[in-house]
Amino acid sequence: MIYRIFVISLFAVTASFFIPKSASASEICSVSKEASGNLVTNTKVNSLTTTSGGSPTKVLVTCSQPVNLTVSAPIQVSGIEFKPVSAFSTVTTPFGTSTKSGETPLALPVGTTPLLVDLSVDKGSPLRPGQYNFIVRFNFAP
Repeated sequence: MIYRIFVISLFAVTASFFIPKSASASEICSVSKEASGNLVTNTKVNSLTTTSGGSPTKVLVTCSQPVNLTVSAPIQVSGIEFKPVSAFSTVTTPFGTSTKSGETPLALPVGTTPLLVDLSVDKGSPLRPGQYNFIVRFNFAP
């Protein structure tokens, strides 16, 4: 399995995705960041999301052969630790096809495909102010 790691950070109430400018997933696919995303909290300040006021990260994936893409749920790697009651990542193509963490793989063709990466992490109770960092893993399988 080939993994691509994306880092997401939260600074108090808002956050940005940080994805390496260009990253290679062996020789099958390469990933490059087009635009960073933005995580925001909901009105109860108990969840972080790129939807409802935030923005997704935009990436370009270039593959030398057809692949199936799966994505992990957001994984917290630093910050005030908490166990989410719900956490998921969604990857969407411009063709309207998408996959969510834990769901059926998304088929990507040979060539370059733009993707939108959305995250949602719900603590279930108010988040304490601080910096929260998450990673998301992509798996590209031939």
